Amino acid sequence: MSPDLTSCRRSSCSLPPMSGHGSHSHSDNPEHKRIGVFIGVIAVVMAIVGAFAKQQANEMIMKEVKASNGFAWYQAKRQRAYVNELEVKRIDFELAGQVNDAQRKLLETNRAKFIAKNAEYDTENKEILSGAEIDRDAAQTAAHKHHWYEFAEIALHIAIVLCSLVLLTNQRIFFHTGIAATVVGIGLAVLAYGTGSHAPAKPAAVTPPAAAPAAKAH
Repeated sequence: MSPDLTSCRRSSCSLPPMSGHGSHSHSDNPEHKRIGVFIGVIAVVMAIVGAFAKQQANEMIMKEVKASNGFAWYQAKRQRAYVNELEVKRIDFELAGQVNDAQRKLLETNRAKFIAKNAEYDTENKEILSGAEIDRDAAQTAAHKHHWYEFAEIALHIAIVLCSLVLLTNQRIFFHTGIAATVVGIGLAVLAYGTGSHAPAKPAAVTPPAAAPAAKAH
């Protein structure tokens, strides 16, 4: 046995593989490269759709809070107007009795103030109610868009999984199905982006608070 062969065995050296018998990786397959690039593009689109979905979720929450605050403020002003109406009735009752000129003048001044304040409340309440209804409709629109963006994101997730199966199975049917899922996802995202208000043309009027019973005079 030659010294070179003995030295090679002792060092456990390995011979290089014969040319033409090496295994090819997926990166050597041009079709797999194209599929990988396509998966990357889908991932970018999915990230953008996900960002839009989160933005619409935040918009929905913000508008719901603003609408709730608006309706609460509207009801509070109605309660104040109701109290003023009770004061006007009480003043009318006192004016119908025996009062001197000074008392009558003071009562009539207060009565005019309450009536003027209620007129101011009436104008303000119309603006508050209109703004609250707009915020409510905007919240409903944002919720509608958020759901469509979520559906689009799910479709793009499915597209990535299907396209990834092509790299494992070499079955082109998964790639074609993945393309179809991608088209569906992008279509849903475009539908969500172009969605307008779905609120009724004439919003329902807010029910005024129930009138509190008048306190008995002592």
